[in-house]
Amino acid sequence: MKGTRKAILAEIRAWINNPAAHQICWLTGKAGSGKSSIAKTVCMEAERDTTVVLGGSFFCSLAAQRDIRCVVPTLAQLLAQKSVEFCMALFEMLEPGIQYKEVSVQIEKLLYAPLLALRDFRLPILFVIDALDECGGETSDGMLNDKMSHEIVSGMLEALASLMPSDPRLTVKFLVTSRPETHIRDTSISDAEFSRVLRLHAVNKEEVDGDIRRYITENLNTRLSRKPKIRAKFTESGVSDLVQFCDGLFIVAATALKHTFSAGVDAAAAKFEKLLNMSRDNLDATAAAPLDEMYTVILADAVAVDGHEASELPPLHRILASILSARMTLSITALEDLLELDVRATLSRLHAVVHVPDDDDEPGLRTVHASFGDYLFDRASDRHRILRSFSHEDLTHACLGVMGRRLYFNISKSDSSYEPNQSTQTSYITLSLEYACLNWAHHLVASNLGHSITATFDSLIGEVFRTKFLFWLEVLSILRKVTVAVGLLRIAAAIVSLLL
Repeated sequence: MKGTRKAILAEIRAWINNPAAHQICWLTGKAGSGKSSIAKTVCMEAERDTTVVLGGSFFCSLAAQRDIRCVVPTLAQLLAQKSVEFCMALFEMLEPGIQYKEVSVQIEKLLYAPLLALRDFRLPILFVIDALDECGGETSDGMLNDKMSHEIVSGMLEALASLMPSDPRLTVKFLVTSRPETHIRDTSISDAEFSRVLRLHAVNKEEVDGDIRRYITENLNTRLSRKPKIRAKFTESGVSDLVQFCDGLFIVAATALKHTFSAGVDAAAAKFEKLLNMSRDNLDATAAAPLDEMYTVILADAVAVDGHEASELPPLHRILASILSARMTLSITALEDLLELDVRATLSRLHAVVHVPDDDDEPGLRTVHASFGDYLFDRASDRHRILRSFSHEDLTHACLGVMGRRLYFNISKSDSSYEPNQSTQTSYITLSLEYACLNWAHHLVASNLGHSITATFDSLIGEVFRTKFLFWLEVLSILRKVTVAVGLLRIAAAIVSLLL
């Protein structure tokens, strides 16, 4: 919001425009403190500023961008689209398989060496890497897990710290944001000798509270501009209580307002007062308390409809578990096909914490903030906590179920088996079937199942693959993923006896 975060943005601007300043700036803070919003604002200002060039940005919090191997190649590609000189120099450095090289080699060949070619480039070039701590998880090709991703993150930061300052001709700046996770904090990025460190939790509390108050007030004024009587019910005292409850976390304010207006303008004042009353009674001093309490209130409100709370919890947990554990963002239609549940209706009261696309066929189901997943997996009460193994077990059942229902002979409707796949129709392969065919084995392994449940999957896998194995291969072939078939079967063979 215009007019907020003035001091921290001014510090970042001064760092960008100071050629003598460190080439790396690490903006760190706890979840929900506003790091990504600041990073986005910096990018938008740089695009409009004629005294700086936005070389590229990479937002790791986006589900499709959590593969750490993509960061450096993406930044290089983005700058190549803006600078012919850089593009020509980059072309000279390209070699087969560069995307699989050590990250230090990527930085040297895709960024450092081509940047040296810009000898007459006087404007600072800014690269923004946001939420670096969220790069991780098992990659789509199965080559990386959390541990390996974290090692690459550490290696990338060390390479940036050592390579970039080594030539005074490089007018390059890297703004990196993350939570102060150990694998990031223990690198040179936290050393004042190598980088400028800005800690959001060290910003003056009065300034932060003032920004949050402005955000809340302007949102209320805008949303209720035509409802003065309802606006009058939101007292200054109530706004102050919400500011205090937020405890410096912008995500709490944003989530509170989304929840307040989730049932429409007419019900907003009552929902706001209920939220404040519950927060006054339960707030404690732990760092995650404001977010956790907010999420507890929203979940309780979502299932307390017409007195059917107990019956609504299981399907809600299944849907949330699937959204959190899916290996790609799914659409409403795809998740409904996988789980055989009414997803949109179940999520209708959770739009404050779950992004639900307007179009049922548009992929994009995800939590609004990563902290909601942390809460559900690690800190929620027994009533609402979700076991990671349960989510993967459920998705394994769902994937095998879709494959059993949807796989059939000549699914591509080819006129001849001699036709190349390029000429076949892929519209018959739904997103749910594509997801199931590519990910069933990964969820099977991640479920960490015991022998009794594994026997169930022996039977399910047998039912699908004894009769539809070739149909599965046909789908992978159409998707140009047939080479992963052996890998998926080997992954599954480690768990179930049928494939040994």
